[in-house]
Amino acid sequence: MPCRAGLDGQDDANRAEFDTVSERTIAEALSAASARLEAAGRETPRLDAEVLLRHVLGLDRTGLFLRLRDPLPVTAETAFEDLVAQRVAGKPVAYLTGVREFMGLDFAVGLGVLVPRPETELLVEWALEWLTERPTGTVLDVGAGSGAIAVTVGAHLRTGWCGRIIAVDVSGVALTVAIRNCDRHGVRDRVCFVRGDLVTWCGGPVDLLLANLPYLRPDQVEANPDLDAEPVLALDGGADGLDLIRRLIDDAPRFLAPDGALGLEIDPSQAEIVVGLVGAALPEAAVEILPDLAGLARHVVAHLCPAPSQGS
Repeated sequence: MPCRAGLDGQDDANRAEFDTVSERTIAEALSAASARLEAAGRETPRLDAEVLLRHVLGLDRTGLFLRLRDPLPVTAETAFEDLVAQRVAGKPVAYLTGVREFMGLDFAVGLGVLVPRPETELLVEWALEWLTERPTGTVLDVGAGSGAIAVTVGAHLRTGWCGRIIAVDVSGVALTVAIRNCDRHGVRDRVCFVRGDLVTWCGGPVDLLLANLPYLRPDQVEANPDLDAEPVLALDGGADGLDLIRRLIDDAPRFLAPDGALGLEIDPSQAEIVVGLVGAALPEAAVEILPDLAGLARHVVAHLCPAPSQGS
């Protein structure tokens, strides 16, 4: 119970403000929420609780740490408990806060849009390095979702880069969110959007193809309750998880520039199969597997090597 010593001399307004605080401190509320989320089987209970409480209180991480001993306002406690209950039920933290951080940028997210994952940042970093020497390249982001890949690439390229980025998605809901994120980060001069089925609409040539398409099998989706709230359209890749990836790779020779490159996010179990598919479709390409921070095969990338000119 918060100590009331010294209140007798305060005015009614201060008394009223004092009366709206909880009996629990911020630290106690955070610990209780963490324990509740851990019991519910959430993978990162402490982090989830911290992000939700920071959202309710409007604090950054340092601000929250500095106020851990403060009593929690009752209105904030009620809002926090509601968010924790929704997280216990499986709703992603990003949907509860309406935002997800990706490579230092805040992205709006919501129902109907896949939440950006940290693993995808590695694909973006690889793409940015590849584009360093290509100031006029054309980038195609297939399966744009929230726009995390396309917008981040546009935001991180140096000022002198004058190529173009095209983001495509079959979902109108996703494109609406992606356009909002594009405006949010001021890259509308670099990124344009297409609603379409993979690259069937594209005549090429494209210098860099990036894709984080649905790659999970139905049983993988069903077995992971943390995915229940996210759109199946952005998760389910068919019987072996490769329906869309296979179609995209098969079509790559038609639109990819002779000295272009591609980068695909995959499930680690698919790495060797995808390497084989890329090698069959693009026999002149140098293909690599990029591991994620856990050491798992998370991306397959390929650089096309142009044929030598006559007489060289």
